[in-house]
Amino acid sequence: MTAATSRSETALRHWLTAPADGHGVHLADESDGWAFHTYAELADRSRRVASLLRGRGFVAGDSACVVLPTTALCIAAFYGTWSAGGAFTPISPPMFEDLERYTEHLSGILAQAAPRVVVTSPDVVDLVAAAMAAAGRTDAALVLDDATVAAAEPIAAIAPAGEHCLVQFTSGSTATPRGVQVGWDNLDANIDMICDVIGWREGDAIASWLPLYHDMGLIGALLTAVARQGDLYLMRPDQFVRDPARWLQAMQYAQHSPSPAFALGYIGRRVDSEQLRGIDLSGWRSLVIGSEPVPAADALAFSALLGGNGFRLSTFTMAYGLAEATLLVTSSSRSAPLQAVRIDSSTLRFGSAVDVLERRELSDGDEIEGSGWTTGLGSTTAASTVTIVDTDGTPLPDGHLGEVVVEGSSVARGYTGDAATATTRFVDGRLHTGDAGFLCAGELFVFGRMGTSTKVMGRSVFMEDVEARVADSLGISRGNIAAVAIPDVAEIVLFVERRSEGHDADFVEQARHAANAAIGGSRVRVVTGRRGLIRRTSSGKPRRRHMWQLLTAGVLETDDNLILSIDYIRELLDRAAELVSVPPNCTVLLEGSIAEGFGNDGSDIDFLIVSPGDEPMPTMPTVLFIDGRRVEIRTRSLAQLRGQVERLAAGQLDEDTLNRVQRFHRARIVQAGDVDIDAVRNILPYNEFTVAISAWWTERATQALRYAVALDALGAREEAGDWARDGLTQQLKAWAATRGEGYLESKWLPHQLDRIGPDPLIDAYRDLMSDSSTAESYLDRVLDVAVAAGGPAVPNDPNLVRLRRISDITTWPIGSRLHVVRDRRDVFGLSDHAAAAWRSVVFGQSLAAVIARSPSDVRSELAEFLRLGFVGLRWHGAGSIEPALAMCDGVAPYTPPPGTAVPALGIAGAARTPGEHATLSPLPAQRFAEAALTLIWSNVVAENAREDLTGAIKNSQWQVAGIAAHRLIAMCTRVVLSAFGIHPLPADVAPSTTIRRLLPAGPQRDELLERLDRAQRLRFAPQSTAADSAQTDLAVLDELLDSVREIANGSDFPSSFASREQWRATLDICYDWLRLGGYLNSRLPIDEARDLLESGGIQPHTVSENTTAAKESR
Repeated sequence: MTAATSRSETALRHWLTAPADGHGVHLADESDGWAFHTYAELADRSRRVASLLRGRGFVAGDSACVVLPTTALCIAAFYGTWSAGGAFTPISPPMFEDLERYTEHLSGILAQAAPRVVVTSPDVVDLVAAAMAAAGRTDAALVLDDATVAAAEPIAAIAPAGEHCLVQFTSGSTATPRGVQVGWDNLDANIDMICDVIGWREGDAIASWLPLYHDMGLIGALLTAVARQGDLYLMRPDQFVRDPARWLQAMQYAQHSPSPAFALGYIGRRVDSEQLRGIDLSGWRSLVIGSEPVPAADALAFSALLGGNGFRLSTFTMAYGLAEATLLVTSSSRSAPLQAVRIDSSTLRFGSAVDVLERRELSDGDEIEGSGWTTGLGSTTAASTVTIVDTDGTPLPDGHLGEVVVEGSSVARGYTGDAATATTRFVDGRLHTGDAGFLCAGELFVFGRMGTSTKVMGRSVFMEDVEARVADSLGISRGNIAAVAIPDVAEIVLFVERRSEGHDADFVEQARHAANAAIGGSRVRVVTGRRGLIRRTSSGKPRRRHMWQLLTAGVLETDDNLILSIDYIRELLDRAAELVSVPPNCTVLLEGSIAEGFGNDGSDIDFLIVSPGDEPMPTMPTVLFIDGRRVEIRTRSLAQLRGQVERLAAGQLDEDTLNRVQRFHRARIVQAGDVDIDAVRNILPYNEFTVAISAWWTERATQALRYAVALDALGAREEAGDWARDGLTQQLKAWAATRGEGYLESKWLPHQLDRIGPDPLIDAYRDLMSDSSTAESYLDRVLDVAVAAGGPAVPNDPNLVRLRRISDITTWPIGSRLHVVRDRRDVFGLSDHAAAAWRSVVFGQSLAAVIARSPSDVRSELAEFLRLGFVGLRWHGAGSIEPALAMCDGVAPYTPPPGTAVPALGIAGAARTPGEHATLSPLPAQRFAEAALTLIWSNVVAENAREDLTGAIKNSQWQVAGIAAHRLIAMCTRVVLSAFGIHPLPADVAPSTTIRRLLPAGPQRDELLERLDRAQRLRFAPQSTAADSAQTDLAVLDELLDSVREIANGSDFPSSFASREQWRATLDICYDWLRLGGYLNSRLPIDEARDLLESGGIQPHTVSENTTAAKESR
């Protein structure tokens, strides 16, 4: 310990051995009185606490964390650690905050501070024990009460002091609290500064309502008063909140008081003239205002309110300080008027000159008009030097906005561990505060934390200024508002605590308008909630970053905005429990649109029952109808629920799981049970979930927009427009998720955007959604807005869209007619123009290239091929295009109505519908092929039967002719039945009856039946058949065959056995059909057909077709 440090610790601890008579601490009791504790009594208690600490192994240089309310025991605990030679860390006891949240906060401090002993009271020991366990400690807290302290023996002598006397955990308004190590010399120097500023005199007293765990209340009130052994009138913060006039009453006995700026407005709202009657404030010499920028109007209004009681404006001492400088840095001079300036906040730019519109010296009775006024906080001194620097550390001249840097003996040693941040940091003995301000004629003016400001069109906007302007515009307390600049986004979230049951839409819009007027050029989102919505530090500052983290995590208790009361929802659950079994140890959640704050009178009431354990629960919901409402009861076991969340945490994203987990995350507990819901949610915190779902929506949106580009290039502009709109909607869902709006169903997107608040992006989206234009520029506008919403660039360029081959799509030409077989199930007959378009397709080439190369316009055909799934698409350098509409599975090939032309099949292939690019055969592919093979082979056999018949007639072989005629009639029947897709065929008997039974009625059937009847009456017999009549009968059979072939579109079927050429043509037709049949594994009519298929359409045993033809011609 240095000599200077030794002198400082002696100055700060000497009263423990030489307490002043007749002076001490007056603690406010609960009956408007004061409990007086002399310094002698407090010194004795402190030495007894030191004895208890030593009993826990506490030695000089150790530290203790003190978690106690404002009591004499708390003061004794502080000085007890000093008596034992250690340092203390004051920690706030729980007040109004969530106890689980408090325990987590306390455990973080304990883990970082690593004290030898934790000191607390019986009232909060359980909470403290839980926090100690969470911090990994196994020891027990030292619990102080009056009896325990009184029973301890005081230590005989004060122990030598360690290097540090105090570890202050900063209030954490913008980050996690950090432990500031304060040395004895730092504290002694700062108390000297304070006493010099306030003009301390022997016999002076201080009054304070500030908590002892905050630097202003601890150092500015308690430690200063005790070091000078002046009287201290000390209230608890909750006593001040209930009765602020009591603080003013205490100022009749005290001359000095520290206070945050917000107390000025609070006094103005809560204290009336009747309460001020008889209070004499003429002896009040200093009111030190710190912790935040001080509005000049508030100071003048406070002075005017209390002027009749003797308060003077000169009593104000406007101060700037922070824990890293122990407490005080600068303060206004009490011997000169307060300085106030009005600045043009719209021109604030870091490193540039501040536009000072007006400068005034304030005096009693003044009035301030206009916004933008702030008061000066004093000048640099030898004990505390202030410099303004640019972002690179370069000093800036007077009048320029920059960071406040402090040097002096009060600058603390540093942070515990590695807790320094980029905002506030110690560099070579200088403190870079992270506060933004400027010097005006040497006077310091501070706007706020650099971490709470945002850049708008190059200028700096401070949240403190936004809060002041909104509060003034709405006529509400600034304490009910906190503005948060969203990191890396030109957006501000305005948190507003409501005092009544709720704010209407006009109030929210008015708040948004006021904030927009203050900042301009940024988006403003207004979030309302009950008292306690705004998280504050121990000095009352908003914990801005912490609130943003809670909001994005989905755990900030904002206004419910439920269209149904929670009591009514619980009533519905009770009535549902009478109809279904709800085990008592289950946890019941309200989920879905009602839980989100959406919904309407027709919305379902969705309950999720979560049971402990691993036993799977049914997925199917139980649907009830209660009080005219549809009530769905879904069930999940803890294991099922955990499994869903873990799958998403592992990156296994699918729509069903995303939907279920999102609903679970945002669900509200309506009946507590044995399931730790928060533990499951923490597997994938909501802010991480929204990152995942945003990426999922962005991927889907990108696919949809690329598909729109393809359709637009193919001339399907109306379809392209609809896909573009849907893709943009999906991208807006992704954008909304980054702002905490993760609800999956797209139908509630309008409500989600309303909750986010006015934004140019939302306006642009809504304009496009309301525009049904198919203009060429529409798609480009959509693509631009999608990029603005965070999506990747999707250029409207068909050169980037490539054709992709699809498996199980096969092309089969039958003669000149082209067929496409899809998935071995469906057969399509292409029109002649579509067939040409199909032949222009080159997989791997771009749409632009294929379209440009084709001699005719093939865009319509290509678009139909895409819809039918004949071709796929990929984006150059980015893989396949697999589009899906919002809340739908990926788009699949559609199946059109089957063609209606009859018969469905002919020798040349499938029947085609005029005007259609691709006609779906009504026959499944397998039946289509087998019916076609039967049709072709029946034609071949018919040719063979006719040849036999002709030869038999020529040679008067009448019985042979009769058999051949019967065979020809059977083949004609087979041909026409096969053309109508009948397969397998019935037996070759009663052909007329079969045709009449199986073919649709109509003139075509009647004509066929007439010719068939004539053919069946023919008789080739020697006694009745002459040569002339035989030829006549042959003509009847030829007429039947021609009629059948006309029906089957085979009028030009070759005379198979008339010549080599006719036989070759017959084999070619057969081979075309056999290839299709072989691909589909169809049953072949005869083994010879298999030989032809395997030979590639060539007759076996032949040397070559040309050689065979030459030899045949000789």
